Amino acid sequence: MHGPQRPRTHKRVTGLDTSSMLHLQPHNLLIEKTLVEALEAFRKGTPLTLDRVVSDFDYATFHISNADQTGVTLNVSMRTKAWQSVAAAGPGLLAYLQDKYDRLPGVSTASAPETGYDHTLLIQLDALAPESVMQVALLKMTTMAYVFQLAFDESLRLAQLPEDRQEAAGVHLIQYRDDENIYIKPSGDRVTVIFETMFQGETDKVFGKVFLQEFVDARKRNRSIQSAPQVLVSHEAPLEIASAVPRRTADRSKRFVTFVLFPRHFVTRDLQFSSVCHLALFRNYFHYHIKCSKAYMHTRMRRRVDSFIKVLNRAKVDAEDDDDDNRRTISGKKMVY
Repeated sequence: MHGPQRPRTHKRVTGLDTSSMLHLQPHNLLIEKTLVEALEAFRKGTPLTLDRVVSDFDYATFHISNADQTGVTLNVSMRTKAWQSVAAAGPGLLAYLQDKYDRLPGVSTASAPETGYDHTLLIQLDALAPESVMQVALLKMTTMAYVFQLAFDESLRLAQLPEDRQEAAGVHLIQYRDDENIYIKPSGDRVTVIFETMFQGETDKVFGKVFLQEFVDARKRNRSIQSAPQVLVSHEAPLEIASAVPRRTADRSKRFVTFVLFPRHFVTRDLQFSSVCHLALFRNYFHYHIKCSKAYMHTRMRRRVDSFIKVLNRAKVDAEDDDDDNRRTISGKKMVY
């Protein structure tokens, strides 16, 4: 079993100076690595025998295996918790994925998914192109992008209506974790994306409050990122999704983070996918840095304790000097009586 990929460092993302921050890649690095290895081995005439399970963030699992004995065809299957809610957002999810992948060299959609998985792609190594590898590694992100794409298209349609009719009646929902959801509300002049996130402990709440407040304040302080989406944080469900969030007792561990996307953030297909990648990874990015901050503080505390112990050890009195006849002054000289 392989775990989620490690993050890579990027110096600048959407105008923010992030030289000291880590940003997660939207594609699965382990799927990319596996397909590259399989392609290189096939070209050398020694096809690999694969039966590899790869884990990803947000309860997603991939299975890469041989579809036949020749080693020419591979199955790449995906199981994700978000699949049912994404498929319920509109009737065209399968058609959307087929349109994205069936046009790629060496990639096609299986007639039926592998047992226990939601979607399966067939990979023909004899026709697979290098650019197709990256798109296959983006399968989970492309799946989640379907709901965002529906919201973007609906926003553009609502923009053509009179102002009093530019508000969508419903809210798109992505249930990608057990107790956390993503709500997407399109309107004629914006698309509102709201994350529902949980904190496991009191320490996480403190760190989370600092991080979230920085997201809110950074846009006010820095003129270079005035075009970035507006960020809002609240303890209660915002009015945009009040009808979609079930009423229950107040949960002190829950926070709602709102991103307001304006047309400049999704005016082209490339901008749309870029916005989706940053938004879909926000929760993982956010909680990852909370854990990194806690680990950093624990490391600093352990290092400080070690330094204190060394000071105390140096202050110990030697056994042979621990008597009244061998008392010393502060300079180390023996006291003579």
